[in-house]
Amino acid sequence: MFAKSFPLRALGVVVPAVIAVAVAGTLADPTSGSHAPVQAVADEVTAQAAAEKSEKSASTAVQTTPATFFRAATFNVLGADHTAPGGNRKGWDSGVVRMDRVVTLLGQHDLDVVGFQEFQPPQAQRFNELMGTSWQTYPGLDTSTGAPSVNSIGWRTDTWRLLEARTLPIPYFSGAPSRMPAVLLVNLDTGRRAWFFNTHNPADTRGNAQQWRNAGFAMEVALANELRAAYPDAPFISFGDKNERDEYYCAVAPGANMWSASGGYVDGTTCSAPGGGAIDWIMGTKDVFFNTYTKVWNDYVSKTSDHPLYTTNVVVPASAPVTAEHVVVVAVPGLTSTVVRGLGSKAAELDRMVTNGASTMNARTVKESTDPDANLVSLLSGRRVFPKAGGHGVGARGRKSSTVHAAAGQYVSSIFDLAHNNSLRTSFIASRPEAQLVRRSWNKKSGGKDPYGVDDGTAKFDKATVLRDDAKSVAWWKSKVARRPFDLSVIELSGAYKEGQRSGYTGEAYQRAVRKISQRVASIRRGIAAQPEMQGTTLLVVVGTSGAQRAKKSSSWAESYRVPMWVTGPGVPADDDLYGLNPSLSSPSSDQPNYSGLQPIRTGGVANLVTRVLRLPPVPGSTMDTDQRFQIFDPAALPGA
Repeated sequence: MFAKSFPLRALGVVVPAVIAVAVAGTLADPTSGSHAPVQAVADEVTAQAAAEKSEKSASTAVQTTPATFFRAATFNVLGADHTAPGGNRKGWDSGVVRMDRVVTLLGQHDLDVVGFQEFQPPQAQRFNELMGTSWQTYPGLDTSTGAPSVNSIGWRTDTWRLLEARTLPIPYFSGAPSRMPAVLLVNLDTGRRAWFFNTHNPADTRGNAQQWRNAGFAMEVALANELRAAYPDAPFISFGDKNERDEYYCAVAPGANMWSASGGYVDGTTCSAPGGGAIDWIMGTKDVFFNTYTKVWNDYVSKTSDHPLYTTNVVVPASAPVTAEHVVVVAVPGLTSTVVRGLGSKAAELDRMVTNGASTMNARTVKESTDPDANLVSLLSGRRVFPKAGGHGVGARGRKSSTVHAAAGQYVSSIFDLAHNNSLRTSFIASRPEAQLVRRSWNKKSGGKDPYGVDDGTAKFDKATVLRDDAKSVAWWKSKVARRPFDLSVIELSGAYKEGQRSGYTGEAYQRAVRKISQRVASIRRGIAAQPEMQGTTLLVVVGTSGAQRAKKSSSWAESYRVPMWVTGPGVPADDDLYGLNPSLSSPSSDQPNYSGLQPIRTGGVANLVTRVLRLPPVPGSTMDTDQRFQIFDPAALPGA
């Protein structure tokens, strides 16, 4: 891989951080006779009040932009004049004939938006004849701003709608300006806006054109920065035959804070361009994520053009407030909604979170299991349990597996993968011995390769440990974060779970354990407030990763699968209901819904809430909230509002 040093100016990019904390616990079987009965009447009144609050919130809820997925490509289609009589490509089919093949390739590769270079009028005309109204191009045959452009952007009209269009006079041969298009499109499914730009920079076929390429690259950087400032919610994606390799990447990537679908990275003053030597590029700002970048070069393509077709999958994460740079998720196994309701203000910190943020007492574990391990791994991976349905496998079999990947029969990505692979700092801390499974699964030996930018290695934790109790765990985390904040921390607190297993889930001892959990959360909050980089920029999520447990069939017991969840932090409306903020989710009465139909808020949905706040794409392979629609923010706090 080519590496070259360049002096780079500071880009001023804010890197978000996330911290997750997990808590485990279990209710005793009410048929055992060893604990006080649940007060059903009080629960019914509380549930009715929660439902009224949810209905009120839902009536005013505004859904924000979820994650957007599409297929993109760049293709120099070899201008018609090259293969016309007198052209320099003897024996080739005409541009019109070859355009039929271009259209076939668009369908074969399921493309949604494409940058076309050398898209000359005969080809543009044929494209319109073949595609009708199913695709639109700009400028295409439009001559309203001068002579027809030979470079266009095309998009599916059932996927995108044009909002704004312009051209930029990029220097071409001998510095003569050539109109290059930029379009602002909106995705019809998600409402996501995105800028697309397409250029063809001059080759050296008519003399050294380096100065004109350099000038064009500088104009591209200026355009990208201008549009990002004016449209903060809209990523910028650039296509083109740049007629340049590493010099192009190392001019544009640092200057506009962009990266390439084909790889490469910028690290401090070092720019390392992707290998392969391609002169055709797909670039995007850092709020765009690429995967499955493919060079399509076969007999069919070689009869269509003298350039390969380059395709990629594109993901734009859901919007998050610009002030939300950190997240703390406290996951608590063995935390029952019934006891939390009963404690009210006696669990002072949890009660404070109700007042200061959004919450529910009616979230759900995964359907298959209320086991703490299964739900902790679901929180980290966004997956259900059974491997045949794409699950992580933990808790699906009687025997224990050494890693999550062994349980699933395949590699299971987690929030740690996405954060660490994007050079964010991560930590995991727990006080349950069984949580060693998490450490083993994403350590240096078992973690996956890093596909993004700088290679951050296979170990997905910067710091990870399992200690004896919650007090030591919280103290460990606070001591680490005081010196340097983590971008992602997961802290599991198991005091309620351990006490529930020891004495049951309704007695005074268990209630004291829940109050102690509340105090631990308050201690974590104070640790956040004492860290200057995290104060005022941290999202705090507290969620029960299981409720009460009993010897048999806990998964069908409401006290086991019904769990609480609280969220506070920048952009989160105060004293609000999580179901009210999410009218597409349904608050169940007392049942545990299947995965088909309307869904409740689940512990596994936290995974892609974390990725959203970190401005990362959904966890690969996740099956819950895969488009990051779980809404916790006031829409007015989001970019573009």
